Amino acid sequence: MKRILPLAIALAGAVFAQEPVIAPFWQTVFYYEVDSNANDLYNDLNLPDTIRQYTRVPATWESSDTLFLGHDGKIKGRLLGENKEVTLTATMKNLESASGQTEKKEFTISIHGFEPYSNYLFVYFPANDNENIYYALSNDGFNYTAMNGGKRVVAADTVSVKKGLRDPHVMRGPDGWFYMVNTDMKSSEGWSSNRGMVLMKSKDLINWKHSTVHFPDRYKGKNFANVTRVWAPETIWDDTYDNGDGTKGRPLVYFSLLTNDGTIEYDQVFFAYANKDFTDLESDPIYYYSRGKSTIDMDIVYNPADKYYHAFYKNEGDGGISKVRALELTKSNGTKPANWYRKKDGLQQTTEAVEGAGIFKLINQGTWILMYDCYMNGHYQFTSSTDLENFTFVQNTEMKGAFTPRHGTVIPITAAETAALMKAFPTPDFEPRVIEEPDSIGVCDGKKVVAPCSGTKIIPYSKVGDGGWNESLDLKVAKGATVTFGPHPWDGKIWSWEGPNGFKSTDRENTLKNVDGDFSGYYTVTYTNETGCKSQAKIKMVVDDPDKPYKEPDTTTTIVSRNQRDYTKPMRLNRNPVYFDLLGNRLKNKPRNGVYVQK
Repeated sequence: MKRILPLAIALAGAVFAQEPVIAPFWQTVFYYEVDSNANDLYNDLNLPDTIRQYTRVPATWESSDTLFLGHDGKIKGRLLGENKEVTLTATMKNLESASGQTEKKEFTISIHGFEPYSNYLFVYFPANDNENIYYALSNDGFNYTAMNGGKRVVAADTVSVKKGLRDPHVMRGPDGWFYMVNTDMKSSEGWSSNRGMVLMKSKDLINWKHSTVHFPDRYKGKNFANVTRVWAPETIWDDTYDNGDGTKGRPLVYFSLLTNDGTIEYDQVFFAYANKDFTDLESDPIYYYSRGKSTIDMDIVYNPADKYYHAFYKNEGDGGISKVRALELTKSNGTKPANWYRKKDGLQQTTEAVEGAGIFKLINQGTWILMYDCYMNGHYQFTSSTDLENFTFVQNTEMKGAFTPRHGTVIPITAAETAALMKAFPTPDFEPRVIEEPDSIGVCDGKKVVAPCSGTKIIPYSKVGDGGWNESLDLKVAKGATVTFGPHPWDGKIWSWEGPNGFKSTDRENTLKNVDGDFSGYYTVTYTNETGCKSQAKIKMVVDDPDKPYKEPDTTTTIVSRNQRDYTKPMRLNRNPVYFDLLGNRLKNKPRNGVYVQK
């Protein structure tokens, strides 16, 4: 008798089969058509003590490396910038065995690495009469502040043949370089006026080396010399590409082509690999994908959760966003296209005309953002998805003032990169959030292992009366004053306060009026960021009140061993004691010897 295997459902509430799979009890279907968080785990697994089939069957779980994953399914540590695989073993009785023998099954869990980023950079061009490169910064990925006072950061007339740069796409390479590609075009000369692209390379997003690929010259004597459009080039790193010198990995450049000689009758996507210096394309363009009619603005991302490449593009003429997917970028080491399939249309969450689809992932979250330019109505629209299949509306971000983005890219950047960009391109109206690297908890194969997550740095702003905001953890104020606490990040959603005189609040900003000595003490503020990690700050406020002078609380903690206890003093009995070791770890039982703390 065969049954529907419940194990995938049992592993976690967020892990469930999308379609039924008939299999013997121990057949592994954990990775077959599932919401496979196990392939790219961000959050703890909820491992059950029992598996319900027809009876309750005891189940135990064991992790192969508790530095990263506990036996209870909770994430204990992460590598920086890369995933870590851990084997999780389930032990339980075989329901199909008459003897009820115990069997084991192993599952590979890939724990998502900590991403050392704090902010988002939007790279774009602003208008058809201003085809230059601009930057904007964001803390949340949806709301942006234009950099450099709303002035360009790369001048098109210094790098491009046509003196115009459109559709910038930026990729962070694993080799430490940033790669940018642009449409080399000036729209005032017509929509079929561009003949190539601009390749750019930078270590810091500030200083760029550039080269042009002008198709009439580069492919002279071939049909590619007859292009009328080379639109919206993008790059993706292909780590499987064999360079022929013992190394692997190369930027793959893909773009839409149209010729005037009938060989490419409508816009179709082609690809070619860049050379090692990122100054040219190594080969003739190779056909990549077409939906059967004009196909432009393709953006490809890899999702480790389902192990597919997802390619989003515009249905030119239909005004919508579609996508296809593939298991690999190319075949035969970059000489043949991938097998793109499972076409899905209408991913946009609007009836407006859209273009310039861009995909990026939120920092340290398993949520993808699909954005696109609603070019007829003056705003960008942002949508979200956890599987790159189903999208929901998040918000429309209006183009106004200095921020008027057209077809660009969003990438996450570190706090240090943000600071360097703000120094090079002053942005006084933007206050960047800083997400610190989590504490180190060990080393694995020579690589640092850090705690599962890190809280957002709290900036403890406060003001007295109508005065200005000051950053301080130590306040001294006069009796009768009005004090306002207003910590940042200002756009933070989850705040919690505790303080003297029973003070509690869940608001970010709090005002205390007519303060006296009862208000003196420590105000503890806790902020929970979007990844669920908490950060905390203690603000000390002392009110100058002679009638109620401030006295510093005694915060010393006495830790004693059995041999040090003074039995001459009366001892308060605790009928339900809880024990901790010196590192603060809770113990299951009273220790047999050594030093401990009883609470």
